[in-house]
Amino acid sequence: MADMRLWRLMYEPLDRACRYYPARTAVIDGERRLTYAELGAFTNRVANGFIELGLKPGEAVGMLMPNCLEFIPTQHGLWKSGGVMVQMPARASAHDHAYFLNAASATTLVYHELFADIVDQLRAQCPTVRRFIRIPAVPASATEVSEPSDELSFKEVFDNQPATPPSIHVEPEDLVSISFTSGSTGQPKAVKNSHERTLHMHIPSGTEIGDVRAGEVFALGAPLTHFAQIFVLPTLLHGGTLVLLPGLDVDLLFDVVEQHAVTATALVPTVIYQMLNHPRRDEVDLSSLRTVVYAGSPIAPDRLRSAIELFGQVFTQTYAGTEPGFMTCLTKDDHDLNDPAAVGRLGSAGRAMSHVELSIQDDQDRVLPVGEVGEICCRQPGRMVGYVDAAQDAGTIRDSWVHTGDIGYVDELGYVYVVDRKKDMVVTGGFNVFPRQIEDVLLTHPDVAQCAVIGVPDEKWGEAVKAIVVSTPDSAVGADDLKTLVKERKGGVWAPKSIDFVDDLPLTTTGKVDKKALKAPFWRDQDRLVH
Repeated sequence: MADMRLWRLMYEPLDRACRYYPARTAVIDGERRLTYAELGAFTNRVANGFIELGLKPGEAVGMLMPNCLEFIPTQHGLWKSGGVMVQMPARASAHDHAYFLNAASATTLVYHELFADIVDQLRAQCPTVRRFIRIPAVPASATEVSEPSDELSFKEVFDNQPATPPSIHVEPEDLVSISFTSGSTGQPKAVKNSHERTLHMHIPSGTEIGDVRAGEVFALGAPLTHFAQIFVLPTLLHGGTLVLLPGLDVDLLFDVVEQHAVTATALVPTVIYQMLNHPRRDEVDLSSLRTVVYAGSPIAPDRLRSAIELFGQVFTQTYAGTEPGFMTCLTKDDHDLNDPAAVGRLGSAGRAMSHVELSIQDDQDRVLPVGEVGEICCRQPGRMVGYVDAAQDAGTIRDSWVHTGDIGYVDELGYVYVVDRKKDMVVTGGFNVFPRQIEDVLLTHPDVAQCAVIGVPDEKWGEAVKAIVVSTPDSAVGADDLKTLVKERKGGVWAPKSIDFVDDLPLTTTGKVDKKALKAPFWRDQDRLVH
C-alpha cells in the first residue's frame, strides 16, 4: 500500500484504487454492481453535478440513505466538490433528522425514496435546506409518487455529468463531515471532522481493526454513516469488494456470506447474540469468514466465548467514540481460548493502536497509574476538529486530550478495560455501581438474551439499581433468580432492587441500547437526573 502521508484528502485513496483495479468488482448491492472504473466515473459525475447545482465549498449536505449502491460515490463525490457530509442515521426519527440538518445549517439533502415520508416532514422544519435530491427505489416503487416542486431527480442531476475529475481545490484542513454523538445520555452534539484528520482515522484504524487483506470481500450491514465506513477505503485499497446490506438482518447476512464467500463483516454485539440463538446457525456455511469485527457497545465475555467456540477465532474488537475516533483493537490473537491469559482479557477493549495514545485521568485531569479507575482519555491525529458549538470544546478537549466520558483502567500490558459510561454510573447509598458489570453477570444466565441496567429514583438510596431483561423463548427465569445471581457474584449493593421483563430493548441509531429512553419514564417528574 502506498504511504498514507501522500494522501491528505478523503477521496484520494478511492481515486488510487479505481486506477489500480479498474476491471474488478468494487461494490455489490443486491443484483447491482460497480466495477472500480465505474465507481470512479460515478464519483466524478456526482462531484461535477454538485458543482453545477451551485454547491459552494464548505456547504453541508445531508445524506439520508440506507447502505446502497449510490452511497459511496455520492459521499466521495460530495467530498470532491468541496461539500461537507451531514451524518444522518437511517434509523433516526424525523425530529432527530431535523435537528441534524439544522445543527449543520445544511443547504441540500440527498435522500432515498424509502425516506420520502420523513422528508415530507423535514421540509417545514429545515429552513436552510433548499435542494432535495431523490434517489428512486430499486426495483421502482409500484405506487405513483408525486414529486414536490423543490424536488430534484438524482439521475437527472448526476447521470449526464462529465466523468472527469472536477476542477476545484480542496484543502486538507477543510471540513469533510459533521457527525453526531449517540445521544444515549443526552442531546447529541454536532462534531466537526476535517479531511486530513478523518483520513488519519479511517485507513490505519480500518486496516488494523478489520485485518484487511488483498481481495477482501467485506459485507457491510452496519450503517455506512457510522463505524462500518472505516472499512471502505482499506478494502478498496486492497482491491477488495464491498457487499452492501440494507441492515443487520441475520438471515440476510447468512445468505450473503454463502453467496459471495464473504471474508469479513462488522457487527454490533446484539447481532452476535442473535446469531448464537439463530435456528440456522448450524446449517449455514460461514467457512469463508475470517474476520468479524464487533463494536458499538460492550459484549458480555461469556457470550463472546460462546461465539468463538461456534464461529472460530475470527473476532476483533474496537473501542471508539465520535470525538476521539477509533482508539483500541483487541486482535484475533487476543481471542485465543487456548491461551489462559487471552481468555482473561476477553472483557477488555484491547490495546491502543499504533497511532493512538491513551491515558486514565482523574477529575482534576491528572494521569493515573496502571490499574486505577478513572476517565479514559485519548489523543491521536484522527480526533475531531471540535464541536460546531465551539463553547462545548472545553468540556471535552483539554491539553490536547479528548475526554471520552467513559470510566475504565489500563493493566500493566496496556489492555484497556471499559468499566462504564461516566454518566451511566449509579450512585446508590453512597456506593458507585457500574451497570455494565451487572449486565455481564446477568448475561451469564442461559435464560437472559439481552439486558440493560439503569439507576432509578429511590427515597432511601437516592438511586436504586434496576435491570430490564429480555429473556429467551420458553424461559422460566424469575426476578428473584437473577437478583440472587448478581448478589452472589457482586454483592448486595450491586443486586438489582427491581427487574422488569420486556420483549425488546430500545436502541439508538447506532445500535446501542438507548438508556436515555429506558430512564425517561422513571425520571420524568424529577428535578434532575441523578448520576
